[in-house]
Amino acid sequence: MNISSRPIGRFVLLMLLVFGHASIGHAACWNEAAALYNVDPILLKAIGWHESRGWSDAKGPVLPDGNRAIGVMQINTVHLPTLTRAGIRREDLLDACTSEKVGAWVLANCIKQFGPTWKAVGCYNTGPASSNVAAQLRYVRSVQRYYAAYQRDAAREQQK
Repeated sequence: MNISSRPIGRFVLLMLLVFGHASIGHAACWNEAAALYNVDPILLKAIGWHESRGWSDAKGPVLPDGNRAIGVMQINTVHLPTLTRAGIRREDLLDACTSEKVGAWVLANCIKQFGPTWKAVGCYNTGPASSNVAAQLRYVRSVQRYYAAYQRDAAREQQK
């Protein structure tokens, strides 16, 4: 049976084309971003998948504080003053490679504060000053699932 002849088959085929192409094109960016800030590239990808499902032009809703999350790593605009001083503009966050590097920077700052722990991953989501442990736990559980899946994929690739 031709997979593209069924509606669900067409959807799956489209997702494979979109995400398969995106993951190939971004592999170097993920690895470069992770190396730049000494973070696990598989963890960085898992966070990116949770945040935006790989869409580089993703934009979150405007939050009560007026900020919003932008790009594949859903970088909160609260970081823009610091990023602007580094030459990174709001629109630059829609570039997947830039977003991945900034995401690695945010994660590295959380790791610096909390150590290489899942608490640091929760910090990525809620910010370092947050006391919303429930939100952090939900986020971490989701990222852990994606992390495990990416680890399995990486192990399969190494066996080839």
